[in-house]
Amino acid sequence: MASWSRSRQRAAIPGVRAEPVAARLVDLAGDQVCTQPGCPRATGIACEYVDRRGHHCRTAWCPEHRLVIDGRVYCRRHAGVVSALPVGYVGHTAPMPDLETRAPSLVSWVAREVDADIRELLLAGDRDSHAQLITDPVYLVFIGRDRRRAWERAWKLVDPAGDSLRVSLLVEEAADAEVAIRVDLAIVERLAPPWIIQRLHGALPPPEVDAQRRKDFNRRILSIISKGMEREGRGSPGAPGVRGAPEAALQPR
Repeated sequence: MASWSRSRQRAAIPGVRAEPVAARLVDLAGDQVCTQPGCPRATGIACEYVDRRGHHCRTAWCPEHRLVIDGRVYCRRHAGVVSALPVGYVGHTAPMPDLETRAPSLVSWVAREVDADIRELLLAGDRDSHAQLITDPVYLVFIGRDRRRAWERAWKLVDPAGDSLRVSLLVEEAADAEVAIRVDLAIVERLAPPWIIQRLHGALPPPEVDAQRRKDFNRRILSIISKGMEREGRGSPGAPGVRGAPEAALQPR
């Protein structure tokens, strides 16, 4: 699995590893008003994110609220996007995701939450102990006849005979409020994460309710993958993490 290397951040963000960087960027005082709501400081430095169309993020962040990744200052949203991309992707000629999309960070977050269970599910459903499990980092794909941009995270099981089973999660840039689930080449279902549904409806549930909804969402993903594997003749009725998953939980609304 790909390793990730990220710089120390002034603020914490899930999934971004912290490493020492020069204090110059972390603590340097800029001359712009901080974008953080309620922050009165005028010591902000602009977010350095630029998308594939040349659009710049128009936010600025003081030392208290900025995030520094690989020697660049980012807002929280674009730090999430950058941290989801493969190592070495940023700063090269590869096109960066559109300014407003959450696709890479969403698929990275969801995949990280279910990664161990998907690995276990794939291996439990395989009858050949010599099969190899291969994982890919988040990467750009094009889907459909109109070649829509999407960001995908994949797991692939390959046996010695060359047969393979591929499972992936993907989020389209133009539909970044839902996660598509693929078994081999077919998209078998699309689900809207509960935290996005809650945000769209302006609802903030109690922490224990939010935590349970997230667990149900993860179980739903595993249940869908398990059924797709069964259709391919690779399922395991006792696969871990799937038993008792609610069939109708958290359908997109």
